[in-house]
Amino acid sequence: MKYKYELHSHTAETSQCAKITAEELVKKYKELGYSGIVITNHYSDFTFSLKEMFNQKLRAEHYLAGYREAKKYETEDFAVLLGIELRFFLNGNDYLIFGVTEELVEKMPFLLPMYLKRTSKFFKKNGCIIIQAHPFRPYIYRANPKYLDGVEIVNGKSSKEENEKALKWAEKKNLKIRTAGSDCHRESGAGISGIITNEPIKTNEDLLRILKNGEFEIIEKNYEK
Repeated sequence: MKYKYELHSHTAETSQCAKITAEELVKKYKELGYSGIVITNHYSDFTFSLKEMFNQKLRAEHYLAGYREAKKYETEDFAVLLGIELRFFLNGNDYLIFGVTEELVEKMPFLLPMYLKRTSKFFKKNGCIIIQAHPFRPYIYRANPKYLDGVEIVNGKSSKEENEKALKWAEKKNLKIRTAGSDCHRESGAGISGIITNEPIKTNEDLLRILKNGEFEIIEKNYEK
């Protein structure tokens, strides 16, 4: 049996640019035959109010709102996991963080003024992996591979050329973990990509093991649509 998972998605409860609620997102992916989803809402200066930026409790509550709502609709055959799409104040780069827990979000420092070297150390210390998302979009530069675990080689909102460049860069820099995701912000963007596995993913431990071991297939984007 094969299982499909979405690794890059957003909900309107947390991500300002998302136009789909957590309930609608989970419902749509169930309809599309997926076995689970990772909620990777934006963690950026567009996510938080000024009050939330300087209040750890409020910041965590707002960030977790979309995930917690989606988690209500998790079932035995559909997993909902927590991730992060992080963007620093410094530039327009985005990084997907996998292996995230609610407890980690509640205790972690305010990340936006930080930089990749320091943040990579923090997340790796806490058992997470860091993937550079859509690295060939305009105004994005490729990060130092020593601070990454991998790269997103298929992004549902990126062009064929951008995704092909991402794969070549991953090969050149020997980045072993190569992920794919729809980058879903609305219903029409659901189910464009993701991964296929031979076993179900129920926990962060399952997800990290499968990604690290390369035990998955990429769902290629259909560029003709």
